[in-house]
Amino acid sequence: MKWGILSAGRIARRFASAVAGSATEQVVAIAARDADRAAAFAAEFGIPRAYGDYVALLNDPEVEAVYNALPNSLHAQWSIAALQAGKHVLCEKPLATTLADGLVMVAAAQAHRRLLMEAFMYRFHPQTLTVQRLLAEGVIGEVRHVRGHFAFLLDDATNIRLDPALGGGALYDIGCYPLSYARMVFGTRPHIATALMDGVAIDSSLCGMLRFGAERCAIVSCSFRTAWNQRVEIIGSEGWIHLERPFNPTPDLATTIMVARGGRHVTVETITIPPADHFRLEAEGFAALATAGAPVPSVGAMPLTESLDNLAAMEALFTSAATATHTELRMPAFAPEWPVVALS
Repeated sequence: MKWGILSAGRIARRFASAVAGSATEQVVAIAARDADRAAAFAAEFGIPRAYGDYVALLNDPEVEAVYNALPNSLHAQWSIAALQAGKHVLCEKPLATTLADGLVMVAAAQAHRRLLMEAFMYRFHPQTLTVQRLLAEGVIGEVRHVRGHFAFLLDDATNIRLDPALGGGALYDIGCYPLSYARMVFGTRPHIATALMDGVAIDSSLCGMLRFGAERCAIVSCSFRTAWNQRVEIIGSEGWIHLERPFNPTPDLATTIMVARGGRHVTVETITIPPADHFRLEAEGFAALATAGAPVPSVGAMPLTESLDNLAAMEALFTSAATATHTELRMPAFAPEWPVVALS
């Protein structure tokens, strides 16, 4: 599939580098607000065309799919524009900064029969696929609790992650990872959220609890104020699973999964996962779905139904933190069962 990239930022560079190693995917265009920066990006990665505005890329007839790596506040606007231009869209997380915008994005994808997916690249890594297999096999029994954490120290006051106008904040930037992981593990949306938050203009740290039903809850935390750390623990009735780097494994290093099984007297084993570039696997997996004419939105490694659930959960966490109350998730009545629309 032939790709166009919106943005010349850090995550866009990571995506372009990964696609360069693919036998099936090719980046044919890059667009940035600064034409010189776009040209330099294109020269570095061997991209044929560089544009100084986003509309020009969307009008490029060779571009089949758009990778939207713009700041969070621009995800909805330019993803919708790309869908209207007839492009498939892989949009960086979070899909949007409000549930209302997410619903409009999904409607645009259906109306124009194009694939829209939130870019949680970890969903394509063999480590995640192995965890999903272990859970499906019932290795740890009934899942009761999920604990997920993602943090790093951000001390650059000019970083866009700290700009509320651009959709900054720890939950949007990194807390969405453990949130989405918990949603994946439980296989359903949470219905009650409780949270504590630090920060004024944006959330610099947040700790939340999500209730997925009786004896099923997740604790998710994120911070820009602590040392780098990420992990996930999945605790079941018969054992547990522990991951030290669940969200962005280094592509040239192996990862490990610790698995305990056996109930009262557990035995622990370590499963080693070979190195894999999850950005490349994400691009290839997305392209395979789009090319096959897969239906939307309940499809693929990161279904839009989950993306909408996560947006609702983030809104509930923010509301809980602001009001010091347990907050029920608010979803439109039609959201749980989206109609299936074929892309072709």
